[in-house]
Amino acid sequence: MRHRRHSSKLNRTVEHRTALMRNLAGALIDNEIIHTTEAKAKQLKQYVERIITIAKDGVAANDTKGVGLAKRRLAFSYLNNKDAVKKLFGDIAPRFHQRPGGYTRVVKSRPRQGDGAPMAYIEFVDRVVEVKEVEEPKKPARKKKAQPAAQA
Repeated sequence: MRHRRHSSKLNRTVEHRTALMRNLAGALIDNEIIHTTEAKAKQLKQYVERIITIAKDGVAANDTKGVGLAKRRLAFSYLNNKDAVKKLFGDIAPRFHQRPGGYTRVVKSRPRQGDGAPMAYIEFVDRVVEVKEVEEPKKPARKKKAQPAAQA
């Protein structure tokens, strides 16, 4: 019986599920927003929030007893990606040092066109969005009509 089991199987084996979560978590940490199915996004939210809490504890530790290194290794065991761990401890965990939880949000989007699967975006709550200024298109200069030549 599956009493008190809160994670869904996503119709995958254990190995496939762990590889999927590692890849999605690494992509989310690198890009700070990803587009995936709603079920995967909900599972990824739990997975990533646990990793960010580990990273926050590692950043807050004053490293006298090697706590920071142990937390870094623990985060690496979840992610299996050195670049993602570096960005997690250097950029993302310090951003969330005041927040007690709820580091990510799942925003539903329209269903996938091919099979109608419910899709969603998952992003960090304090993601910085760069807004590009749109320049108004310039009106083409009017061509002046040629003046008739002066008749002599």
